[in-house]
Amino acid sequence: MPLLHHAGALLSLALVFWTGSSLFAVLHPRIVLALAQGGQDQGEAGEATPARQGRIRLQGGMMSLAGLILLALPMLT
Repeated sequence: MPLLHHAGALLSLALVFWTGSSLFAVLHPRIVLALAQGGQDQGEAGEATPARQGRIRLQGGMMSLAGLILLALPMLT
């Protein structure tokens, strides 16, 4: 049983990291786009358009919602 307890703790930790990083993407889409491009300054080719920022926010929101649901599942049973 201790092994199962440790596996559950590791899974919870991974889900917390997943949810937190997704929320960071929702709050800071420009930084996420810059990191995705290798940390380079966004020039004329890599301009962060509102559509790209909106897509990052939508994806981050969906992923953080999924993480929160998965974290809440054990409390529902």
